[in-house]
Amino acid sequence: MNEFLFSDFPEVSTEDWKNQILKDLKGSPWDKVTWETEEGFRIEPFYRKEDLPELPRVYKRKPGWHVTETVTAESELTDLSKKGADAVVLVASGQTPLKPGLKIGSSADLERLAALTGNLPLVVSLEEKTPSFSDSLKKLSSSHNIVLGDFDPYGSALKNGELGTEENTINKSFASLSGTKGFAGVGIHSYFLRDAGASIGQELAYSLSWGVDYLNRHLNAGVSIEDASSNLWFWMGIGSDYFTEIAKFRAFRILWTEILNAYQVGLGESLPALIVARTSHFQFTAYDPHVNMLRGTTSAMSAVMGGADFVTVLPFDSEYSAQQELGKRIARNSQLLLRYESFLDKVEDPAAGSYYLEVLTKKLAETAWAQFQTLEKEGGFGEALKKGTIQKEISVRAEKKRNALANKKEILLGTNQYPLASERHPELKTSLERTNEQIATKKQSTYLPLLPVRLSFEFDKWRNLTDNHVAAGKKLPKVFLLSIGDLTMRKARAGFSSNFLGCLGYEIIDNLGFASVKEGVAKAKEQGCEIVVLCSSDEEYATYLPEFVSEMKSQLTNSWKLLAGYPKDLITQAESLGIDDFIHMKRNIVEFMEKAQTKWIGK
Repeated sequence: MNEFLFSDFPEVSTEDWKNQILKDLKGSPWDKVTWETEEGFRIEPFYRKEDLPELPRVYKRKPGWHVTETVTAESELTDLSKKGADAVVLVASGQTPLKPGLKIGSSADLERLAALTGNLPLVVSLEEKTPSFSDSLKKLSSSHNIVLGDFDPYGSALKNGELGTEENTINKSFASLSGTKGFAGVGIHSYFLRDAGASIGQELAYSLSWGVDYLNRHLNAGVSIEDASSNLWFWMGIGSDYFTEIAKFRAFRILWTEILNAYQVGLGESLPALIVARTSHFQFTAYDPHVNMLRGTTSAMSAVMGGADFVTVLPFDSEYSAQQELGKRIARNSQLLLRYESFLDKVEDPAAGSYYLEVLTKKLAETAWAQFQTLEKEGGFGEALKKGTIQKEISVRAEKKRNALANKKEILLGTNQYPLASERHPELKTSLERTNEQIATKKQSTYLPLLPVRLSFEFDKWRNLTDNHVAAGKKLPKVFLLSIGDLTMRKARAGFSSNFLGCLGYEIIDNLGFASVKEGVAKAKEQGCEIVVLCSSDEEYATYLPEFVSEMKSQLTNSWKLLAGYPKDLITQAESLGIDDFIHMKRNIVEFMEKAQTKWIGK
C-alpha cells in the first residue's frame, strides 16, 4: 500500500489554521496565544513544515537513559537495581557543608562501595580529589561499563570560590584522567548555574564555552582530540519549563556536534555528548512539597525527551532530609513510568518531527550560539569566570525571577499561588538560617562563587516565622475577610485576598457577606482578628470606606485595616483615613510579608 493515509482529506493551509484560531479567540488578539521565552524570542502557537523545511539530526550514543540514584549513605546501596535504579551517583562526604556523604578516603573504600552497587554504571563525585583516584576509577570501568569522574576546577570555583587545585596542574590532571574506554573523568557541572537561577539559554551557552575551554586544555596537555572529547561529560540541570527544557538538551547536542566537527570532521557524529541531567533545587519548594512530585516528573520527561543519557530526580522532600525513602522511591518510579508505560526509551530522539519543538530548538540554539560566540571573543569561559561576568549575569537573572515571583508575574504553586495556610514546617528553620548565613557571609576568594538559593526562599523565610511562632505555643494571627456589596466583586476579592494572605500561614476567616460594615467589624471583633480586609467593588468603596475605618478605630483599635484592590481615585482618601495597606495584583508579596511578620510575629 503506497498511498498516504490522509490523501483523501483536503489540505489545510497555514492561513486556514490561523483563521480558525482567531475565530476561537473571539476578538482577543493573536498575542494571547503566543509567548516570549526568557531569552527574548517569541513562540507562535503552532508551526508547520514550511517553517522548518530541513530537520536537524540530533546525535546520541544510544536510545534510552539510565534511571540514576544519588547515594549519600552506604545503607542506600542495598538492592538498587531491584528498586528500579540502573545507575548510581556515589557522593563522597565533605563536598557540601552539613550534608551527608560516603566515606571514600582510599581506593579500597571506592572499590568496596562500587561492588555494593552490583556493577551498575557509576558517577563518582569526588570533585577535586578525582585525579588522585584516576587508576581506581579507570579500573572500575571494566566491570561497571560506564564510570564517570567529576573533576571540574571551574565548577569548584563557582561553588566554593576557589579552583580546588593548582592552576598549573589542571592540564596535567586532565591528561591523567583521559585515554580509557568507558571512563570519562572531567564533568562539567552546569547544574550549579541552574541551582543559582541561570536561565535555560545561559546554561546552554555557558556549557558550550566551558566545554571548549576544557577541550583546549586537554589539547595543550598533548591529549588527542578524540581522547579529550571522550573524557568530557556534562552534568546539566533541569527546570520546570517543559518544552524549553526539551529544546535545550536537543540544542546542546546539535551545537556540541558542530563544535567537535570544527576540531575534526565527523567527530561530533561519532562521539555525541554524554549528558547527566539532574532536577534543579531552584524550582523546588519547601511548602506544599508534594507539588515537587509533579515538577520532578515533568522535568524528568523533559530530559528524557531532550536526550539525556542519565537522569536524576531529586526527592520531593529533599529540602527536609536527604534520607527520605518515600521521596527517593517516587523519584525513581516517576522515571520507570516514563520508560515502561510511555516507552520513551525506544527511540533515539522522541521529540524529532514535532515542528513546535524543532522550531523552539532552532531558536534556542541560535540565541545560545550568539551568546557563546560573544563569550569566546572575550576570552572564553575561564576568563569570564575570573572577571565574575558569568556569576553577575546569573545573579541578575535570578533576582529578576525572584521579583517576578514576588509580584506574581511568575507562579510557583503552593508558594505564591494556592498556598495551604494551615501547613506547618517548623523544622525548616535550620536550613533557612543556614541559607541566610550563606547569603550574608562575604568571604574573600579568588573567584566570585554562585549562591544556590531556591526561588521560593524569601517566601519560605518569612512564612516560617509563623510556623515557629505556633510551635512555641503562641497565638496565630487571624485574618478576617469582610465581604460586602456587589456579589461578584466581593467573592473575587475575598478569594484573591485569601490567596495573597495565605502566604503568611495565618488563619483566614472567610465569610459569605454582611449587610453592613458595622456588622462585619463586630463579627471580626468577636473572632479576635488582627487583620481585617474590606472586600467589595471600587465603586462601592467610596461609600463603605469611611464607615469601615470609623468602625475599626472604635471596635478593633489595634488591628490592621486592609483594602482589597487599588482604587486609584480613593487611594489618597484611604491613606488619610488610616488604611494600613492595599491587597492587589501589583503589590509585592514578599515586601508585604516582611511588613506583616514584623508587626504581628516579630523578626
